Amino acid sequence: MSKATSRRGVSLRALQDLDADEVPAFDARPQELRELTIVSSETLETISSVFSGTELANDQARIRVILETQRAVNAAWERAARSFLEIGRALNTLDNVLFSREEKNRLKSSFEEFFPFSEPVASQFRRIATVVDSGRLDETSLPGSYSAAYQLSLLAPDELDIAREHGLVGPNTSRSAIIAFRKSIKRNISHVDFAALSTEARRLKSTRRHMLEQLIAIRTRLKEIQTLLDED
Repeated sequence: MSKATSRRGVSLRALQDLDADEVPAFDARPQELRELTIVSSETLETISSVFSGTELANDQARIRVILETQRAVNAAWERAARSFLEIGRALNTLDNVLFSREEKNRLKSSFEEFFPFSEPVASQFRRIATVVDSGRLDETSLPGSYSAAYQLSLLAPDELDIAREHGLVGPNTSRSAIIAFRKSIKRNISHVDFAALSTEARRLKSTRRHMLEQLIAIRTRLKEIQTLLDED
């Protein structure tokens, strides 16, 4: 590919040359992973937007470094997230040691000097642990993401029962699905199929990713054509 063909955006060829097992395709289904050598649509859009017009946009090796780093960081974060219940329990134990309001407020105001996350995040961990240890939520049914688990923990007991009926209490439950459910409860909407909506959302993301790839291919071809016309 000539230098003039892909000065803006990420080279489609560069992305296609990346090995499938080297790329984090977080929103793709297994059969799509076998068929496509792609990154998630969000990542593709971000790389194209952030590095548009730079040499990196055409550099397969450096694009791979970005993707590998993203995968490593996300994997590490997921491992940390699986410990959120243990963290919440430890923080609740600590709260029981701090008897006075002044002691608790002082810890909160300087929380990040002791721990690698903020007090608002710690508050979510505490809430999750409290709901699980009270018996309202089973530990094995917690979502893998602490932010999704926190959204579940905000539901009242009767709302949790409805969420279970909709298949929203489990390890694979997403934060967005629970937020949508909570909004529907406030609006007294009982007929929404949240599992179907989540499936549709995944399908639409996949479609968007394919359309973005086609757009990049079209843009690249137009640049090639323009280069040839300019030479004439």
